[in-house]
Amino acid sequence: MTIFELLNINPGDAIKVDNPFSGSGPREVVPLALSRNGISIRAIDCRYGDICYVSGEWTIFLSDENTIELHTFPYIKQKIDEWNSLKLKREEAQERAKEEVRLKDIEREFATLDEVLSTISIDNLKVAVTGTLPLPRAEVKAMLEHKGAIVMGSVSRQTTFLFMGNTGRFEITSKMKKAHDLGVKIITL
Repeated sequence: MTIFELLNINPGDAIKVDNPFSGSGPREVVPLALSRNGISIRAIDCRYGDICYVSGEWTIFLSDENTIELHTFPYIKQKIDEWNSLKLKREEAQERAKEEVRLKDIEREFATLDEVLSTISIDNLKVAVTGTLPLPRAEVKAMLEHKGAIVMGSVSRQTTFLFMGNTGRFEITSKMKKAHDLGVKIITL
């Protein structure tokens, strides 16, 4: 089963989700795939462009504005049950939960350009590029244009995605700020 079949959406569609533990409110994410163990969704958080994992307790807002928690989907429930039945995995998870992790020590995870281009259709979409990219800017631009994107020099209301190189944990570029202000989805590469 793919995430697109599970949620009845198309690749590249954004969904609204809410993490009940963060207190930061609902946000849009672009699902990429089910996690390897099938109990969460690997997605791009459209606020910052980072990879996030939508876990079982998260609320998903359906197209009719009803909500459902991820763990209530039968497929996800089955995978969670399988996960919980493996005693060794449970003990490892309990040990990991005992470790204190400081937020500044957590490494951000980003989607690869290949992963994004193979998952999200950007044909005829206006996109912008900013930051220090994993490839030369001209190469990234050529790859985006080859997939049909219209690469713009700046962010505007017509921009669908801002592809951003890693700017560091707390740095906010002017293009990123404008993208936030206009509701443009950010994907960090």
